[in-house]
Amino acid sequence: MLIRRFRLSDLPRVLRIERMSFGPDAYSASTFLAHVFRDRRGLFLAEDERGEVLGYAMARLGLGWIGVRRGGITSIAVHPAQRRKGIGRALMERALAHLREHHVEEADLEVNVANGAAQSLYESFGFRRSRLLPDYYGARRDGIRMVLDLRAPLVNERGPETRADV
Repeated sequence: MLIRRFRLSDLPRVLRIERMSFGPDAYSASTFLAHVFRDRRGLFLAEDERGEVLGYAMARLGLGWIGVRRGGITSIAVHPAQRRKGIGRALMERALAHLREHHVEEADLEVNVANGAAQSLYESFGFRRSRLLPDYYGARRDGIRMVLDLRAPLVNERGPETRADV
């Protein structure tokens, strides 16, 4: 497996994984591209030896030029047939490394309160629950904001892949 940066020609395959992973909550092509163009360098793909895209992780940088050292994970997903093989973990490691390389001090992400498997994965990297986000994913579908202090030493646990959609 290879982790590499996104190319525009990857968009159809990435959007397919997005739709399979998030269903009606999936980003539209225009929303996905808006995120990509905000920080194209922060979108990483996992691909197999044949060049098939297995998953992606999208990291975002804050506004470092004005002194804001925050960033986060916008989205991460792995093709359903490729889950529980460590792909999501590898993508998260690369996305967090990208944030550290750009001197981000604190990362955040949002996760569905019902997605305990994803929360476990994020916690294995040191993310902590910050606050409840009522109706974040729609009526009666709350989210949780999770944060990670990137100045802290790396969490070295490499447990099994646990996220339901990675």
